[in-house]
Amino acid sequence: MAIGGEVAQADILIMKDGRIFDGISLESKEGGYLVKFTHGDVFVPETLVETAVFESGVQLEYQPKNASEKSKLENGLVPFQGKWMSVGKREKMLKKFVKEQRTAIADHAEHSVWRNRYKVKTKYFNFEHTISPHVFARYSRTMEAYFAAFCREWKVKPQKGYARDPKDTRLLVCFYSDRELFHQVSGANSNVLGYFRFVKPLELDIYYDRLAPDDSTEVMFHEANHYLQKLINVKFSYPHFPGEALAEFYGASHWDDETKTLKSGLVLEGRLTEVQTDIAKGEMMSLEKLITTKMYEHYTWGWTLVHFLMNDKRYSKNFKKFFVGLAKDKKVSRFHLGRDNLTSIRQADVLPLFMRYLGLKKKEDLAVMEKEWHQYIQEELKVTSSFGLEKAAENALRHKRKIRGRRLYQEAIDTGEASANAYHRFSLFLIKEDKSEDADKILELCKKAVELDPLTGQFQTCLGHVLKAQGQLEEGTRIMKLADEMGPKDENARLAKLLRRYLPIKD
Repeated sequence: MAIGGEVAQADILIMKDGRIFDGISLESKEGGYLVKFTHGDVFVPETLVETAVFESGVQLEYQPKNASEKSKLENGLVPFQGKWMSVGKREKMLKKFVKEQRTAIADHAEHSVWRNRYKVKTKYFNFEHTISPHVFARYSRTMEAYFAAFCREWKVKPQKGYARDPKDTRLLVCFYSDRELFHQVSGANSNVLGYFRFVKPLELDIYYDRLAPDDSTEVMFHEANHYLQKLINVKFSYPHFPGEALAEFYGASHWDDETKTLKSGLVLEGRLTEVQTDIAKGEMMSLEKLITTKMYEHYTWGWTLVHFLMNDKRYSKNFKKFFVGLAKDKKVSRFHLGRDNLTSIRQADVLPLFMRYLGLKKKEDLAVMEKEWHQYIQEELKVTSSFGLEKAAENALRHKRKIRGRRLYQEAIDTGEASANAYHRFSLFLIKEDKSEDADKILELCKKAVELDPLTGQFQTCLGHVLKAQGQLEEGTRIMKLADEMGPKDENARLAKLLRRYLPIKD
């Protein structure tokens, strides 16, 4: 038995990724919702939805799950927010619920502008953000748990005198709702994904990438770790190694919201593939060069070294002592940075301390560790998850290894767990390669991206353009208009301009 009535014309769909679709026509379907746009209906899986609001109270095609529900329907009861009630009671509750939701939507719209940003105090942080509140709640819980776990493990705690208010111990965290706003407000360079301000007043700036939320978490953990490192000795600034390498180690953490447990030191598969790329070229990193030279490879090879040392019972305890000793050992010679009375250690001077703390008495001992480390990389560290394979593919393409990038994207898809963004990015890669034999593959990838995330305008734009390029002008045009209904139109327009360079459309 279905609940009858007219389809609502001013419904609301709030997505788990923070997007809000208001003033739409919504219909309940098994496993999700049907959104009725002017240029077509779109089925949205319930797994993507945070809240669905039927302003008329009508949820069409509700099918009873058992005899008890069938009986309730036959006796005039209706379901609402997990409960069964009379139609009259539902209408009263509905009006209140809709009012609450519209108030929340208006509030978020106001706070989405940085000058009106949300300001939230938690135990360890002063957050300022423009993110949807339910998305922010997930990240703030994760951040608090991560911070508490590191404090316990490394025996550090927040200190007064380094926040905007010298009496406060909380770190200021500016969390932007997208990359454009992050760069606009923070003034960070275009290639920066987040940063920690290490001089007073301390500050951490990051942004939310809705298409790659795991990347946002990884950056958040990495930058927060720089703050945690500073708490070991607030008057000390760590050299590039081991500072960046340890931040990468803790950047690979995962918070399970259900079990309330945090796992750190997971495999950064994207970084691992960069190391594997170097190995494939015959470019093995020496331990001495890594520790004595400031280099980008501290994020890649440096991370693998920390992963090795932290997971080897022979070395983990002494490595931690080495890390703390850099900041606190009175016998260590340091120099003044000239800012905030901070001191540091020159990169070239780190190796003797590393060897002393790790019990390496001569260069031959260092060579033995180097061999163990290289073996650990090649035998113990593996890329297996879809997320890791996706990151690996992106890194391969960044290094112009197209054959490897294509293979890794395909391996990610073959796991059956690839993200919608992986299908989309793979399709863009193949479009740019401009090989006629990939036409069917490109269309297949575009359709899958839309299936997994049907309300993302960029995915719909790509599908529509590909259809038009393959001769389906009417259907392609409809889908591109549908994409603009979803928005944002400017993002869709930029993507369409890019696609026209590689896939000209014959009218």
